[in-house]
Amino acid sequence: MDKESIDIKTAIQIAKIVVTVPEERMPIIWDIFKQAGLDIGGIDEMAEWKALTKQAFLIDTEKFIAGITAGLEPVSGEYRILVSDFNEYCTKQKLSARCVRKHLAELEAIRTVKSGGKVDYTCTVYEAEKNATFRRYVCIYSDWRERIKGGGAD
Repeated sequence: MDKESIDIKTAIQIAKIVVTVPEERMPIIWDIFKQAGLDIGGIDEMAEWKALTKQAFLIDTEKFIAGITAGLEPVSGEYRILVSDFNEYCTKQKLSARCVRKHLAELEAIRTVKSGGKVDYTCTVYEAEKNATFRRYVCIYSDWRERIKGGGAD
């Protein structure tokens, strides 16, 4: 069954299921829909958004950025944290690295890049002084406090 063959009544029933099912059971529901041949667009984005919404409340932005940038010097107006180091720090804080990056991007505290219509929360940086290599970084603006929408940290 593809999306064109679903009638409005079926679509409404699917929407009711998606809205009422507890989040922890959603992977089961998505699996059932997939096995039935239903490809419901936006499922990954919805799951990511729900996770971000939950985790955003757990993130003390000021404390997080102070911790991850401790001992670093800004380069060209930003703190550059290797993606692997950023991910490791998030894991130690019991946070999803992707959700933290998205949270910081929404606050405009990190540099983002648009590629193929999607926002990438990490940047490729050319390092001439390090044998001319390209590495992926999370780039936190050194003036992130001023950039945060609303003018202040959490």
